[in-house]
Amino acid sequence: MDNARYPVDAIDPDSTTLEREDQELIIAHKAGDESAFPVLVRRYENRVFNHCVRMVNDREESADLTQEVFLKVFRNIQNYEHTYSFYTWLYRITVNCCIDFIRKKKRHAPKVSLSYHSYDEAGSGKEQDVPDVTFTPERFMDDQETTRVLHEAIGKLSEKMRAIILLKEIEGFSYEEIADILGCSRGTVKSRLFRARERLKEILVTEIAS
Repeated sequence: MDNARYPVDAIDPDSTTLEREDQELIIAHKAGDESAFPVLVRRYENRVFNHCVRMVNDREESADLTQEVFLKVFRNIQNYEHTYSFYTWLYRITVNCCIDFIRKKKRHAPKVSLSYHSYDEAGSGKEQDVPDVTFTPERFMDDQETTRVLHEAIGKLSEKMRAIILLKEIEGFSYEEIADILGCSRGTVKSRLFRARERLKEILVTEIAS
């Protein structure tokens, strides 16, 4: 396979071109091309890793989770159907792995706050702010303090609420894509997101008042 045909992280994840290339790689892998699957891994491993870091706030654990995600992808890709995009299917596995991890560690882990990093191809990190989630009563605070409070507030959400906030507000998935990832209806996504936003608002108000 000519891997030069398949750029890594060169196209936006919702691109029709990228999705077509993903499907070609999956078909090639299923047909026995051993060079196809590593291209998929290289294309998406940083995105998977970043999401894991945002969910569990631990780089080493996130590296292990990323390996676990792609191991599950490898084991199950023969059963992958083209009903929805590979990117969406990959995120479903990623979210489930993170939620399972959080549940297993919850009794033994310290309180999680969400200060996350984004990592480039070379593995170096650059801290980024969480984007505006539109309901921030902490507007009166300076940017640095606002960011800290918001990070900690998201970290206090339940694992399911944290996941849906990240998918919508940070990752930028549509309601339909989140429904595919979480395996629920669009209406359920909207109601869960509403409850997550309301809970986050409650936490923010409490944090500001304290």
